[in-house]
Amino acid sequence: MEVIRRWFSLPQQPKDLNGAESEQGYRQRWITIRVVYLSGFLMFLSFGVMTTSLWPYLEDMDGTAGKHFLSVLFAAPPAGQLLFSPLIGWCSNRLSSVRIPFVLLMAIYVFANGLYSVVELFAAPHRKYVLLIARFAFGVATSVNTLSRAYISAATHLHERTKTIAMSSLAQTLGLVVGPIIQSLVSFMGKEGYLLYSLRINMYTTSGWICALGGVMYLMLLSPSTFIDRAVEPNESQESITSETAEKATKRRPLKLFPILLVLLGYGVLMLFYVSFQTTLSPLSLDQFGWSHEESLYYLGILLTAGTVFSCVIFLLLPQLCERYSEHNVFLLFAMFPLFLSQALMVPIGNDSVPMQHPANGTGSAVLHGCAQEWCNTVPAIGRFQLTISYAMLSVSFSVGIAISQTILSKLLGSRPQGQWMALYTSIGGLTRIIGPGAALIYIKYGTYWLFGSGAVATGLLVAWMWLHKNDLSTAQKTESSGGELQELKGAN
Repeated sequence: MEVIRRWFSLPQQPKDLNGAESEQGYRQRWITIRVVYLSGFLMFLSFGVMTTSLWPYLEDMDGTAGKHFLSVLFAAPPAGQLLFSPLIGWCSNRLSSVRIPFVLLMAIYVFANGLYSVVELFAAPHRKYVLLIARFAFGVATSVNTLSRAYISAATHLHERTKTIAMSSLAQTLGLVVGPIIQSLVSFMGKEGYLLYSLRINMYTTSGWICALGGVMYLMLLSPSTFIDRAVEPNESQESITSETAEKATKRRPLKLFPILLVLLGYGVLMLFYVSFQTTLSPLSLDQFGWSHEESLYYLGILLTAGTVFSCVIFLLLPQLCERYSEHNVFLLFAMFPLFLSQALMVPIGNDSVPMQHPANGTGSAVLHGCAQEWCNTVPAIGRFQLTISYAMLSVSFSVGIAISQTILSKLLGSRPQGQWMALYTSIGGLTRIIGPGAALIYIKYGTYWLFGSGAVATGLLVAWMWLHKNDLSTAQKTESSGGELQELKGAN
């Protein structure tokens, strides 16, 4: 109960009672940060909803559109994010407040989900292209993640940042959890649903309208009385340090490009193999275990849900983990090394053979259970225990990696504007979601040895290289307290 009371009352923490920030200013700053959390929840809520319903919705809207067009629809959001994130980051560095970009991007979010829900109003030959526009617009709206990351970096002290970024990542993960649940709850309406004037309200469009309604409610939270842009400046911790001194110290402190690029590389590789694993998970389970489509949906649903809940727990424990160990060690030992294990553990071992598709009952009709690729005749099967442990390692890696990499990057950048760097960070995530599904082609053509063996070698070499340069990633000298943020400024003065 005390935790809940503190969450809503927002008492100022003892380490922040330095006289530079009033209690009212502290409350306004944290209310705005929590509004920013909600933007990530909404983006991933819509993503979670559409992921499970996009293919059947496309089939209903345009029966001529095949799976090749489905891949285009999946690539459209990251493409929109990749194209617009740099622009959004550039704008955030030059605007006095990020509220207006937030409003514009959330308006696009509402438009994208609304358009998704009215595709049937358009002529049949054009519906799949309207759906493509809706998905691309949604990708543009997800550029709000760039604004969120840049704002959190500017609105938090160093000692607050790890926990704040972890909570932001937790909000996004909760969106991924709630999205499929919403889609399941409205499935009782069926694809026919009912007509409201000329609008069809069914299990697909209802989910879109729920997301659009969430966007409208969020726009209300972006009013000037609720969303108050309050950046934490270096001179805020001690009145004797002037803003001119802070600016001078920032200019004198060189940008550490090598560790910054190392963090971005680690994050990019993490996202690439996470997306690759998720893409191949369904066809791999059908091939390796001989499951039917119904069994695959059931068992993988359990696995993915358990992994997501596991990720939420890790997000909550991450601040305590970073208090016990330095952040760069957490990144290496709890993000990059588990990523290597997730790949290495999936390399086939043992003597069990892969179940193959075969003619049934002498009729010559194929049983659609098992593997149809030629390499399955010579490569051992992957065990269920292997898959479970590997996915657990991937969940740990993903949960820790996306939060701690952003934390380290933000601290390495210091007090300089971070919009464009956070745009680059976001764009890397979008790029990996475009090229990551290509792992399915490697799996189909070359098999599990090549897919996971090459993944284990690549991640293992990266972990070894990052371990050799781990001291470059250290931010320990900046994490003592808000007053410690000014040690370098004092020296400059």
